[in-house]
Amino acid sequence: MVAHGVARHKRVRNSNIEMVRLIAMVMIVLNHSPWSAFSYVDASAGYTQRLGMTLIISFLSNWGGVGDCLFFIISAWFLCDEEQSYERNISRCWHLEKQLWFWSLSLFIGCLIVWHMRGEMPEMKTLASLGLKTMFPFAANLWWYPTSYMLFLMACPLLTHGLRLLTRERHAALCVGLLLIFGWTPASVFPLDMSYSIVLFFYLYVLVCFVKWHMPFLYKSRSLAYALLAFGLTVGLGSQLIIECVLPNRIVWTMWMNSPRCLSTICIALAIVVMATTAKPRYSRVINYVAASTLAVYLVCTHMFANLILRPMVSPLHPDIASVGKIVAMAAIIYIVSLIIDILRHWIFSWTVDCNINQQNDWIIDSLRRLYDRGVRVVGKFMNTPSGCNPGK
Repeated sequence: MVAHGVARHKRVRNSNIEMVRLIAMVMIVLNHSPWSAFSYVDASAGYTQRLGMTLIISFLSNWGGVGDCLFFIISAWFLCDEEQSYERNISRCWHLEKQLWFWSLSLFIGCLIVWHMRGEMPEMKTLASLGLKTMFPFAANLWWYPTSYMLFLMACPLLTHGLRLLTRERHAALCVGLLLIFGWTPASVFPLDMSYSIVLFFYLYVLVCFVKWHMPFLYKSRSLAYALLAFGLTVGLGSQLIIECVLPNRIVWTMWMNSPRCLSTICIALAIVVMATTAKPRYSRVINYVAASTLAVYLVCTHMFANLILRPMVSPLHPDIASVGKIVAMAAIIYIVSLIIDILRHWIFSWTVDCNINQQNDWIIDSLRRLYDRGVRVVGKFMNTPSGCNPGK
């Protein structure tokens, strides 16, 4: 997640990486499109027709795990090599929180308008719950990704320091252990899972750090990246194909493809990132500027507002290729409109709430530092020991 201000005022990021962000969000939008709102499998059709429709939907809708991996691995790829700073990460969180507030309020108002126009206001409990999440999008976990990412940023300096203390062999053993527990178990078969939370980011960060710190032969080799990509696609799509050949009447069901913790998904995402970083660098301010708004697409397509708008439009559709095309067109419209609105939001913010961004960051950091010092003094008095200096300084 690169802020517009970062892309504009600091070094220009490699546009190959920013293009990967845009591609990752395409995967996520298609994954969250309302495929289940219409029955795309016609039980009266022949086996070949049913299998063909299932495979088409499967190919389009089951890349969300790869998209999640790509989005986070890109951030981790650079975080693990930079000098960790709580101040810098707090500034990132504050920038992200303002974006969350804008979209949570805008989408909540959109929900109210849709409900009013249809004359079907929800129960007070549902309305109050959504309103609370709207006012506190981070604390109430309105969207799992930004909430988990901000929590991860707060823990990242300590986690990075701890991983730096490990030898290459111990770090490798940790990675192998994590992959044996979480990487190979099919997401749809075994209940063992780390869910979509900060734990997933810890898991992926440990793996990315090992690759960046101890495996330069991998992240500098396009041939190995192609091998990783081939392995991930073979395992992910191959297992999916086998299942759907046996069960062509089922809603699309995957074993390894659409889970960001599974090894096949990680291999695909890592291979794409390696190919982007080893390719000839390209620098386009337009691509970088647009890519900085990709999170907005995720916020829109995973909010209740998107379901309120799209599901009534999808429900009447019949299971045919034309209906699939309509859903893809809807996804494209959401993608483009969300990017345009967030670019406008950034332009407005640059003249209003972000015009004194440095003062905001300094005030937040100073306030947290004073709170930290008071906490240390209170704990010191409680333990009947003198409160020493800030150990982090």
